[in-house]
Amino acid sequence: MGRNTTMRMLGCADYEAKWVGNSMAVRLTARGFLACENHFAQLEKRPDGGWEMVFIAQDCEEESYFPFCAQAIVLVEGSQNTVSVSDALGSYEIAIQPAGQAAPEESQGDHIVYARTTAVNVPDETYFTQPVGTKVLPIYARAFGPAKKAECAAFIASANADFMMELDQLHAKIERAEGRED
Repeated sequence: MGRNTTMRMLGCADYEAKWVGNSMAVRLTARGFLACENHFAQLEKRPDGGWEMVFIAQDCEEESYFPFCAQAIVLVEGSQNTVSVSDALGSYEIAIQPAGQAAPEESQGDHIVYARTTAVNVPDETYFTQPVGTKVLPIYARAFGPAKKAECAAFIASANADFMMELDQLHAKIERAEGRED
């Protein structure tokens, strides 16, 4: 059996940096979504001391929603209070949070429900909820929100097949209008 082609590319994620106890170490965490289960996410140190969010991707025949959480321990110097991270969407200075404190995004109450844009008759497990401002792969579209997390859960629990069929039809119309239909 042959091996699949593997490629390295910049990915994107939501980042959090927290002090590890009372040390000079920081736990850098990246959370996001991969398009396939055979793809991998990792944080890699750059020569300039910053970090990159990297996706290791293999040929994939079936796309799927697959969350990831990648972590790295960063040693900081002196009075440094940020960690530098680059990804496919840009460069960021992630503020270092005290150990045990939630990042500001986690404390916000509003969430958005996402679903696959090409799905029809979507089962409930295809939906997922993320805090407002979370980066999501473009194969997912906003299905509901922003709203409180409980309202998003109620939306997912309700019968939404009609909405998803309408959403799929709308995307098909847009593709036909742009001449992209296969």
